[in-house]
Amino acid sequence: MKIDFIKLENYRQYKDVKIEFPTSENQNLTVIQGANGAGKTNLLNAITWCLYGKEKHFEEKYKGYPLVNTITLNELEPGKKCNVGVIVQMKDEEGKKMIVGRSRKFQKLEDGKMIKLQDPLSNSPDGSTFRMIQQAEKDMVDIKDPEYVLNRLIPESIEEYFFFDGERLNDYFRATSGEKIREAVFKISQLGLLENAIEHLENKKKDFVRRAGKLGSKAEEIREELDEDEELLKGYKKELNSLKEQKEEAQKKEDEYSKKLRTSAIPDVRELEKERVEIEEELDKSEEHIKELEKDKFDYLIKIAPLIFAYVSIIRMKELIGRGKEAGDIPPDYKKNFLEKLLEKGECICGTDISKENGCRKNVEKLLRECDDISNISGELTEEYINLRSIVDDLEGFRKKQISYGKGIKELEEDRKRKSERLKKIREKIGGSDIEQIKRWEYKLTEYKEIKNGLVEKMAERKYYIEEKERRINKLNRLFDEELKKQERHQKLRKVLAFCDKSLYALKKIKDEIMKNIRKEIEKKTKTQFLDLIWKKETYKDVKIDEDYHISVLDQYGMEGIGTLSAGERQALALSFTAALNGVSGFDVPIIIDTPLGRMSKEPKKNIASNLPNYFKGKQVSLLVTDEEYTPEVRDKLSTRVGKEYVINFRETKEGGEAKVVLYGK
Repeated sequence: MKIDFIKLENYRQYKDVKIEFPTSENQNLTVIQGANGAGKTNLLNAITWCLYGKEKHFEEKYKGYPLVNTITLNELEPGKKCNVGVIVQMKDEEGKKMIVGRSRKFQKLEDGKMIKLQDPLSNSPDGSTFRMIQQAEKDMVDIKDPEYVLNRLIPESIEEYFFFDGERLNDYFRATSGEKIREAVFKISQLGLLENAIEHLENKKKDFVRRAGKLGSKAEEIREELDEDEELLKGYKKELNSLKEQKEEAQKKEDEYSKKLRTSAIPDVRELEKERVEIEEELDKSEEHIKELEKDKFDYLIKIAPLIFAYVSIIRMKELIGRGKEAGDIPPDYKKNFLEKLLEKGECICGTDISKENGCRKNVEKLLRECDDISNISGELTEEYINLRSIVDDLEGFRKKQISYGKGIKELEEDRKRKSERLKKIREKIGGSDIEQIKRWEYKLTEYKEIKNGLVEKMAERKYYIEEKERRINKLNRLFDEELKKQERHQKLRKVLAFCDKSLYALKKIKDEIMKNIRKEIEKKTKTQFLDLIWKKETYKDVKIDEDYHISVLDQYGMEGIGTLSAGERQALALSFTAALNGVSGFDVPIIIDTPLGRMSKEPKKNIASNLPNYFKGKQVSLLVTDEEYTPEVRDKLSTRVGKEYVINFRETKEGGEAKVVLYGK
């Protein structure tokens, strides 16, 4: 899928603009340059508004600004109406056209105010009119269910991985948890189809049971409990998803106010907020480290506990073997079973006949009488003696090990306490500012932080309920099966349910395997792309995505280095990850990146310019850049892949602002 053009009518800064995009495979890159505030991000918003009826990249500072262009608004006579519209024309792989359009009517009142007019046939939340037409042979025909069809082509749930803000990438791994990354992988991998199959099969299981008729009092009782628990489980999962969304929203708000403080005009406030962000990141790592140490300590105690209980016996055994070794009994000159075999065979190893009573046989019999039973296991005792020495060494080091764990945990907890006290002082300093706006931002940041922390606690509680309920459901299913076993007439039902369970197991295993393989593929692509982009080639050596979807950047010593990444390096990592996600998505969707090089210094800008087109190979890519990003060096690196270059010219008059998009250099 490639965009032919987008057309904007009275949409925010854009009064009447049409932007054409290249569809060539070799020159599939479009560059649109504009100053900050000229309307680059609103081009992104225009597309998401057209497709989904939502301006998904709208900045808080522009809240309250009208959707309709201000010049159009001021020029409009009272009582007259105007239209705001965005049209996106695309082509699929076969070259067939598809046109998506959204419009909204406005009317100017006698007092100069503008009101939105509701389309009575609109199904969109904002009251806009949405239309989608598709080429059929030589004609263009309306699509009857445009929202459904569009969501199949460009799902709204993963829009942010195709149309995204490069500036946001700087904070991506600061604000994005492993759970969120797992969710992104899940969505972009289209595993919702398997989830739907699993849900459908689970519902069919219930149908089979319901249609089976009378089950017997005990089985019926268990079935009712199962139905009740499964409904509760569904409710808990729904609550958890809702809490996740609320937490994500609170996190966005917290990040928003943190960014306001970090970019404040007051130097002291800027530095304090930057310090706070760094301390909070360090505290998160300390928490993880404390948990790891506590787990290691617990695992060590579990492993060594049996040896502690057997300490006296272990010491006694070591001493007995030691005395035997000192006395020369271990190892013995002869093993008892060796001498017995010689007498039984009647021949010595030297060839002497000892089958009859003679002096030689008597000598062997004498050695046998002097030989202890323990001689047969002397080899094992010698080996065990070495093991016992190692065990005793471990036991003697137990106290040191415990002290070491305790010391490590205590140091981390003291460090956590110091940092928490510093955070408190930072809050007090920023909150005690003489500037009212700074105080308000700090108040809102603290408010959303507390909301987020409260939601995290509730999420942990719901996760516990879910785990408990799943265990109970598994147990009830086993009991239900045992009850059905007792009834001959329900053997067919048992076979059907067993088949459903095997199918569910297979589907879940397939889903897990796909997730695992995709995670590994994304890890590989992210690593390759990140190491290509960064300029510290000797500093960072690896990128890992663990089973919990936490991303790690390892330095040359194998140590975690994600916390040491600069703003530009974090942006390069997030861009690499996003490109990797996009590469495994299976969706043929154009890529639009707003401010892709915003935090980059000279070298990484050139690296990204050289490599970015390759990371989105086969995709149509558009970059919305400032002149600081689109330097002569960057332009030179991209030149062979650029099909269209534009500049946004913005003019501001008494009537309002207007942005025009013209060819670069015109």
